[in-house]
Amino acid sequence: MGITRPFLAIITWALALAVVAHPWHARLERRLRPGAAAGLSVLIVALAVIAPAALVVQRLFEDLGDTARAIGTDLNSLGFRGLIERYPPLASVFHWVESRIDLNAELKRMGGTLASRASTVVGGSIWVLMQLVLTLLALFYFLRDRRLLLEFIRRLMPFTDEETTELFRRVSQTIYASLYGNLAVKLVQGLLGGLMFWILGLPAPVLCGLAMSLLAILPVMGTSLVWGPAAIYLAINGSWIKAIVLCGWGLLVVSVIDNVLYPVLVAGELRLHTLAVFFAVLGGLIAFGVSGVVLGPAILAATFGLLELWSIRGAAEVETSAPPAAVTVAREDH
Repeated sequence: MGITRPFLAIITWALALAVVAHPWHARLERRLRPGAAAGLSVLIVALAVIAPAALVVQRLFEDLGDTARAIGTDLNSLGFRGLIERYPPLASVFHWVESRIDLNAELKRMGGTLASRASTVVGGSIWVLMQLVLTLLALFYFLRDRRLLLEFIRRLMPFTDEETTELFRRVSQTIYASLYGNLAVKLVQGLLGGLMFWILGLPAPVLCGLAMSLLAILPVMGTSLVWGPAAIYLAINGSWIKAIVLCGWGLLVVSVIDNVLYPVLVAGELRLHTLAVFFAVLGGLIAFGVSGVVLGPAILAATFGLLELWSIRGAAEVETSAPPAAVTVAREDH
């Protein structure tokens, strides 16, 4: 386990993508050789999923950098200074922070760092590129050698073919529900966040909504990386009510709805209790990071599947070991 631990996320996402890509890959495999079909499926995944996400993340980092630099400039403006002085408690806090930290210089430095990270995220990080290449490589072999892998696992399982097939079906269904349920929830989060950006008159609400959908997978900061700087910018420009509304909407709606909506969607699809799915997702995130979104529910489904198989086997053993009714009656007569 220690050897595979650094690659657990790579293997998890490659396996999840293989399950999702299986329907169209099966159609390609009927027309092409296994290797060619797997290569074409990997290319479709790369172009349809990874490339758009990388472009949105790049644009997000660039916009965050511009926002940080703009905030740094506005901190020294006379309008902002005059606005702060109207509220003595807030002014005292601001002057105390300013006496210890050069906010303007720090925000400009942050802006430059975020702008430079834009190219790093997309093409400059060796480890990010390596993870991407390894994920696509693992996806290729999962698709091409799917039958061999499943047969190998079948030989290791202490169950009949029917029981193993049912367990495979349950885990596969869980991965489907986890990914599509998670995608639906992240899109809802982005839609709600972008809608509030549009209502408040903030620029690029569609782009910011897409960015929030992508960043919502992060378990700690998530969508606040988008609406947080926007709220600060509104407050600096004197739009206190808009800033408070955006913070409240982000904290109480956008950042919380996934904890409510995701377990409901997945639990309904898997016919499991919502609380069990909630703790499976939360435990998966704590134990495995972002890949726990898939691993947590998959482990839960596999556990319930194994318990049901053992329960069925136990009931069958009791029935076969029970003496016939006629013999029981005869023994009672004696």
